[in-house]
Amino acid sequence: MPLDSIVQEIYKKGEEQVQAIINEAKSEAEKIIAEAEEKAKEILEKARKDGEKEAEALRRQEISSVRLEMKRQLLNKQREVLEAVFKSVEERVKNMDLDTKKRIYTALLKQNAVEGMVVYSNKDDEDLIKSIIQELGLNARYGGNIDCLGGVVIESGDGELRVNLTFEELLNQLYEQKMSELSKMLFG
Repeated sequence: MPLDSIVQEIYKKGEEQVQAIINEAKSEAEKIIAEAEEKAKEILEKARKDGEKEAEALRRQEISSVRLEMKRQLLNKQREVLEAVFKSVEERVKNMDLDTKKRIYTALLKQNAVEGMVVYSNKDDEDLIKSIIQELGLNARYGGNIDCLGGVVIESGDGELRVNLTFEELLNQLYEQKMSELSKMLFG
């Protein structure tokens, strides 16, 4: 029987070693699982943060895009209003009364008179321009009709100098010079 007790002793020690190995393996497995779970949490947290950052960037981009579109639409509307104001002024100039036209033409011709000048105007204002030239005693002649809303074109006698004082030209110059001021008045 002594052999039986040795076998049992070996068997018992083997069982203890197997149990120790199993326990160590379980412990190692639990450690590996805990590390994997921690790593998975880190990966999930990073993915969540990255997703939030990307969503925030997309939100900002969308807001920026909407703001840009709104600004573009606002500028288009402001341009439309400015053009409507310009057209309104143009219409008022077109329908100007005779006395006002006479004052304007007289001032334009006096301020821009040159010896031997030739004056052009639209057909409707031809007689008025001729009478103003005569009243002012200008050394000038009427050169003919031009297609314009009103105003005059003055040319030197030799044709080398030509000054466009048509209402369209004067309104365009005024519009260019005063557009920002007008925008501030209308839109703040």
